[in-house]
Parts: sequence; C-alpha cells; structure tokens
Amino acid sequence: MSLRTALVAGLDALPFAVLAAVAAVVFGRAGGMALTVVVAIATAVGLAILLVLGSISANRYRTDGRSFHFTRIVVSEGLFSLP
Repeated sequence: MSLRTALVAGLDALPFAVLAAVAAVVFGRAGGMALTVVVAIATAVGLAILLVLGSISANRYRTDGRSFHFTRIVVSEGLFSLP
C-alpha cells in the first residue's frame, strides 16, 4: 500500500472516528465516569474506528483500482433517502 493510499483512506475515515470518539465522551460523561477513563475509552474507540474503516477503504481502493470513500457514500445515501 502506498503512502498516498493510506493517507487518503485515513482522511476518509477521520470524520467517523471523531464522531465515535465524541459519542464515547458524551455517553461516558452521562454515565458519571471519571474524565481520565472517558478520555482513554474515547481514544481507543476513535483509533479503532480509524484503523478499521481506513483499512477497509484502502483495501477496497487497492482491489478495484477506483477510489472508495465512506464519506461520499454516507452523504449520497443520506441525500437519496430524503423524501
């Protein structure tokens, strides 16, 4: 995998990783957990999502030869599902 492919895949997965980390912080704080524990969980969740979605995106790009972007797919599906 080239560096460019890894960078594009990581940047594509970044919004989802940030959303997952923010959700972990919100739910952790609402549950009354200590801030250090919440930050550790949010970091682990964000990194896991970044690695998983980035790997899927990079592998999909490599096999098809075409770009595969989660962000584009999510936005497109969201717009198509509007009444």
